[in-house]
Amino acid sequence: MRRTTYTNWISKILKEIANRRGDRMIENPAVQFTLDAKAGEYDEVSDETYNFLLNEVEELSKFWCDQKEVPAVQILGAIFRKMNLDQKTIGAVAERLADRYAEEVKPFTEKNIVQDEGDLDWLFDMETEEKNQGLSPKEIYKFVSDRIYGQDRAVKAATMLLYNHIHAHKRNILFAGPTGCGKTEIWRVMSRLYPNIRIIDSTMLTMQGWSGSFKVRDIFSSMSQEEAEKAIIVFDEFDKFCEPLYGSNGTNYGAAAQNELLKLIEGGQIYFPADKGKPALELDSSGISFVFCGSFERLTDVKTESESSMGFGNKIQKKDAYVQYEKEITVEDLVRYAGIRQEIGGRINQIVQLQGMTAEDYKKILQDKTISPLHQLERQYGVKLRLGEREREKLAQEAERTKMGVHYLRSKIQQMLDEQLFQNDEQDEYELEL
Repeated sequence: MRRTTYTNWISKILKEIANRRGDRMIENPAVQFTLDAKAGEYDEVSDETYNFLLNEVEELSKFWCDQKEVPAVQILGAIFRKMNLDQKTIGAVAERLADRYAEEVKPFTEKNIVQDEGDLDWLFDMETEEKNQGLSPKEIYKFVSDRIYGQDRAVKAATMLLYNHIHAHKRNILFAGPTGCGKTEIWRVMSRLYPNIRIIDSTMLTMQGWSGSFKVRDIFSSMSQEEAEKAIIVFDEFDKFCEPLYGSNGTNYGAAAQNELLKLIEGGQIYFPADKGKPALELDSSGISFVFCGSFERLTDVKTESESSMGFGNKIQKKDAYVQYEKEITVEDLVRYAGIRQEIGGRINQIVQLQGMTAEDYKKILQDKTISPLHQLERQYGVKLRLGEREREKLAQEAERTKMGVHYLRSKIQQMLDEQLFQNDEQDEYELEL
């Protein structure tokens, strides 16, 4: 990768963090590159230049851990881990920052050390794996539940998986719930306690020898061997990965893709040969825990419709999402309706069903001082934000309608704030309007 490209991106990330926007979502550069390529932006360049740019983007996108967007502070952490900094370099960086702080920033006072509980998050972000091994289940649960609205059963299941995992007892669990209910967010929060959690977009995963740049071996691309063998791998959108995919010859390529993944889930020595400039990789997967997340809408639709029509001549109307997920899902359901291979289903220790969020839930989230995007942005920017009842109601209704959940709330509030800051960035208080 060119030094200038690397420098520009690190500068961008540091600026976000320096301006108290460490949790602002930064888009993976591979997303825009793909859009530009499809739009013909690179049609006139030589193959050599295009391949150079493609390799550069692929290398850079590793810091996003194959996610479409990631908080700025998480990207910086991935960069530091990739560097494998020695103690001397870390000391030099720390001294430079301390010197700069002494020049520019007033000394700490009791007033400005901690403004509210949310300002203590960085303490957890800096925890080491060794310290976290001493956390009790209740401590893990409190940390996550303070940052996630509802979904108590799922938070407890995630808590016990992490507790067992850091004590060398691997587990595999499946989270099923409608879009926007917090399935993946639980693991993003959990990664602040245990950074060795990798969230994978399963729809990007392809088999060895297939077209597509993201293979099973690339799950571990930004990890050392030691990190990989102690990782918790979260497969997001796993239900879509398991959907049957038939070729013209009748072969179910979806089942073949699961077969390659099964080798990893089974546990044991795994060998990935060198491929397209990537070195060979060998690791023991017996200590890796796996989490499978998805909406599994096809499963819940078929299961609800089949059960609602039993004993009657007419089929009952399909139920709302929060009712559908009250039906107990079994391993047999996953195999029969969701396309999951029996061998993978048999290795899932627990199935957790999350309920859909309603507009009332989102209104309560907006009021919560810890998890509300409104209050988080207040802490980030050091300003007071006012949001009227009409705006709260409309945001809550749209968050439910779009199924984008808290991400929708945060995105819309950020847009409203950006508009106000554009007009005047020197105010201490802003009235947000849709």
